[in-house]
Amino acid sequence: MTSPFLVLEDFMSPMRCEDLVDECEFFVPDTDIGGTPISSRKTCETAQSIIYHRLIQDIPIIESTYSVQYRGMESMEFEWYPTESFGQVRNENSAFINNKWARINTRDFTGVLFLTDYQDNVPFDGEYEVYGGKLEFPRHGFSFNPKRGTLVIFPSDPRFSNATSHVFVGEAVQVRIQMVMTTPYKYDPRQFPGDFRSWFASAGAK
Repeated sequence: MTSPFLVLEDFMSPMRCEDLVDECEFFVPDTDIGGTPISSRKTCETAQSIIYHRLIQDIPIIESTYSVQYRGMESMEFEWYPTESFGQVRNENSAFINNKWARINTRDFTGVLFLTDYQDNVPFDGEYEVYGGKLEFPRHGFSFNPKRGTLVIFPSDPRFSNATSHVFVGEAVQVRIQMVMTTPYKYDPRQFPGDFRSWFASAGAK
């Protein structure tokens, strides 16, 4: 394996992604004290079931890619980023305590499934396109542009702290999937030399 990121393009069809967004029923955005829209998260059992039954087919790919054995997953988070909102930097399985990173849960791998498309040109379809909402990895110096149906999987290690960038136009919708292995996965950067420029031939990373 040459990259710590596993990118499954066409994991879901565009039409199925639209169905999942509709199933989540995001209508009125939350706002901060000043009235600016903020991101929101929710669970959706029907949509989660659809994704789970699709994901279970690719568990062997995840296991062979990272040399791990799958045990289970948490409830999925459906994330909505309306216009003018953004996501704070988050660490999936660790917290910085007493000047060092400490693991605080059992998460081993995180997946982000994009349900909307990045678009920075006209014509712009506000039904499923968004300008902004990139999945950023500050420590690695690159980001993924949202692409409907693409699932990006990465270790939940603090080296993969991530955030969703400011949404300028449209709405970004994505699903966060947390997976647990039978044995805790320990990320070793020596197994993945180079950076995103050598990790990817073409996967939407910039």
